[in-house]
Amino acid sequence: MGLNFTQTYLDNWASGGQSSISGTVLVSGFAKYAKGKATWDNSIDLAYGLLRQGDSGGVLKTDDRFDFSSKYGHRATEVWYYSALLNFRTQFAPGYNIVNGVQDENQLISDFLAPGYGLLALGMDYKPSSKFTAFISPLTYKLTVVGNQALADAGAFGVQAAEFNDLGEKIADGENLRSELGGFVKMEYKTDLVENVSLQTRID
Repeated sequence: MGLNFTQTYLDNWASGGQSSISGTVLVSGFAKYAKGKATWDNSIDLAYGLLRQGDSGGVLKTDDRFDFSSKYGHRATEVWYYSALLNFRTQFAPGYNIVNGVQDENQLISDFLAPGYGLLALGMDYKPSSKFTAFISPLTYKLTVVGNQALADAGAFGVQAAEFNDLGEKIADGENLRSELGGFVKMEYKTDLVENVSLQTRID
């Protein structure tokens, strides 16, 4: 868990710039289980950050994440596992278009569950050590959720947009769900650099 707070104050500063104040809350957790040939890895990442810059009075988001992942594996060889992965991602708060450094609350571009991404993948997991894992899935189902109807009507995030007649009247709502099939790869690396300092990186 982490709470980061930063403030910059500038008054008659010859080099230019703006005063600012920002804060971010971070929560990262994991639970891992292994017994016999079975492994079960779970992780959750939560983050929310805000920034106020200059005299605009507006507040901007700098981070907004909800990311949960669960992966079950059954050992096939010494370093390969038959695996299934479940992942869900979304955000906590509405997001708005930024105009001249200020968010325009009349231009909503995202919201809680708009989008939300659900992923179910079947494949193989390569684990040569406790530090590195590479999950490779040739069969993956992705569900995109757009819970905000205004965004769904606009066809945001790839869903089918609403239908309108020649007078501009809506005759059919935009769809709230979009399904896709494809492949998926996820690689993770984690190591201890020195005492009490660790490095963790991931690419999907």
